[in-house]
Amino acid sequence: MHRIAAGIFWCNALAMLAIGLAFVTADRFFPFHGDVIQMAWSGLELPFQTLYLGMMRTEGAGYLATALALAILLLIPFRQNARWATWAIVSIGIVEHLPTFLATLHVARTTAASPPWIATGLLMVSLVCGLILALQKSDSNS
Repeated sequence: MHRIAAGIFWCNALAMLAIGLAFVTADRFFPFHGDVIQMAWSGLELPFQTLYLGMMRTEGAGYLATALALAILLLIPFRQNARWATWAIVSIGIVEHLPTFLATLHVARTTAASPPWIATGLLMVSLVCGLILALQKSDSNS
């Protein structure tokens, strides 16, 4: 169970790494951003492009920092079966995902855009599944 939980947590960390890199390296907003404001990237004036990229890089940096935190927790205390590390991994992951989930869900409900709220929600659910599996492992060894 511990290995399955670790796999789930690693998948989450890698997804966060990918999301973070996508946001940090983007040179324009994503298609769903344009759908929300009903404007193409080329139609935005430079100050608005700068603002969007700044916000995207901030979001990306948060995901990269969270991916790094999860990796450190997984490599050291989680591997040593420290029960607190499981709670830390799940808490840190949800703290990163939840605002994004709520924002993208709101956008999906109030506009014609299709932001990735389902993927973010599934990542949160996977963290909870990992928590349940890891705690079952811990409880069965007690």
